[in-house]
Order: sequence, then structure tokens, then C-alpha cells
Amino acid sequence: MIYLNAEVVSGLGEDTFWTWFQREFPSSRLGLPRKLGSEDIVLQYSTLGFANRSGKSLALLWELLPQMRDVLQSDSWDSRLKLIHECARFSTWRTTPTPLTSPHYDRFGSVDVLPIGVDTDLFKPLAEKRSLREKFSIPVDRKVGIWVGTTHPMKGFGRVVEAAQRDPHVHWIVVWKWEAEAGHLHGGSNFTKVPQVMLRELFNCADFFLSSSLLPSFFMAEWEAMACNLPIHFSDETLVKDFVPSPNPRDDVLRWHWDRKTARGLWADYLQGKGVAW
Repeated sequence: MIYLNAEVVSGLGEDTFWTWFQREFPSSRLGLPRKLGSEDIVLQYSTLGFANRSGKSLALLWELLPQMRDVLQSDSWDSRLKLIHECARFSTWRTTPTPLTSPHYDRFGSVDVLPIGVDTDLFKPLAEKRSLREKFSIPVDRKVGIWVGTTHPMKGFGRVVEAAQRDPHVHWIVVWKWEAEAGHLHGGSNFTKVPQVMLRELFNCADFFLSSSLLPSFFMAEWEAMACNLPIHFSDETLVKDFVPSPNPRDDVLRWHWDRKTARGLWADYLQGKGVAW
């Protein structure tokens, strides 16, 4: 049995790694059991700390708190970092989504790289750009940029404001994840708590995605934008990212094995190699 111990399974009702994994691996269950069998494993989200069960556990080291602490020079997240480090130290195995994040955990043991996965059947290019813009009252005769995030410092919303002021000819689509963390871009098209199907349509309204992040690793929204083959523009071109997107970013998603079909095979092989029945 595979137990999925998530911090948040699906905050906005979206199809997350957890809901996808449950479908693909029917023996998986949400939650932390009282006792593990010899062939069981817990996939433990790192911010929950160590699973504290006798048996196998895999630390899912997906949070970017180590990067945030390095870049923002703040101890605000130290209590959560302590839990993450406990998870990494005491779990049987450790995994990160990309090679760029692995060095933060090398001191705890070997770290394996496994993609989280993007639904490339959902997030894909659509041909009807003009009709989609009309649907959302977005100008059809202007260059359109899109940004997705929150007002958290790591997201770099201030850079979006600067970009809008620097080039007033660009119309901006701004998608906020949570109402409590939403700001507002004057003159732009602002959306909050957007379902995944609508987010795909908004991506396909745009001519480019602005990556304003202060952190090296890509956020999930950036992977989803690339799956829609949306060109990525960077506010900080000196920042070393996981990779430099090509003129066809969707190909990059496939090359890095972040499509769910390939990711499913990688996870299956990995778990089988650890002696986990699924």
C-alpha cells in the first residue's frame, strides 16, 4: 500500500499530484496509517516533518523554503524548515522535482529526482486566441502578457508592476491564486481562484508568460504555461533557472519528463525498485 500524506490535497479543487497519483496507482490511499506493513510506503510531504512510523517513507522535498531563506535572507520560515530537515534526515529516501533543488538536501543522504508532472492533455496550445480574448474582454489588437502568483515576496509581483509601467502597450492578465493574497494591477485583467480549464484558456490568450520569481526553480504555473507552449520572459535574466526555455517550451516539458504519462512511468519504476507493491 502507498500512503499519501499531503499538507493540502487540492486547495482550489484542481487536479493535483495527489489526486492524479490516486488514479494512477489504485493501491494508494490518502493519510498516514497507524502502522505500516513490510511492503507499504508513505509519501510524506516535507513540511509535515518525519512520518514517525516504522517502515518505509519517501520525503517529498518540493517546497522552495531553502531557496527562499538563501535569497530573501530571512529566518521567517525556520520553524517550517526544521520540519523539512527532519523529514529529509529521517525518511528512508528523499526526492526533489529537479536537479537544481537537490543540493539543499545532500547532507541528509542520497537524493533522487522525480518530476511532479504536468497535465499536458489539459495544458496545451489552443488555436482560438482571438475568440478567447473576446471571451475574457482582453484586447485583440495588443500584445498580451500573463503572470500567475500571489503577493508573497518570492513571486516578485513588484516586477510585474515595473514591467507594466515600462511598456504601457502591453496588456496584462494577472491571475491570483488566493483572494487573501491577491493584489491588483491597474489597467490589467485581474482574475482570482481560477479553475484549471480557465487558466489554460487565459494562457492561450497571452503572447508570453512573465517569470518574475526571485527563486531559481520554476513554479508549477510556469511549467503549465510552458506546456501551453507559451514563451517565457524573465524579469531577471541573470537568475540561473532549472533550464533556459527553448522557442518551443512545450518540448522542454517533455524533454524534462514532466508530462504525466512519462512521470507515471518514472514513479512506477522508482517504487518498484524500492520494493513497493502498487
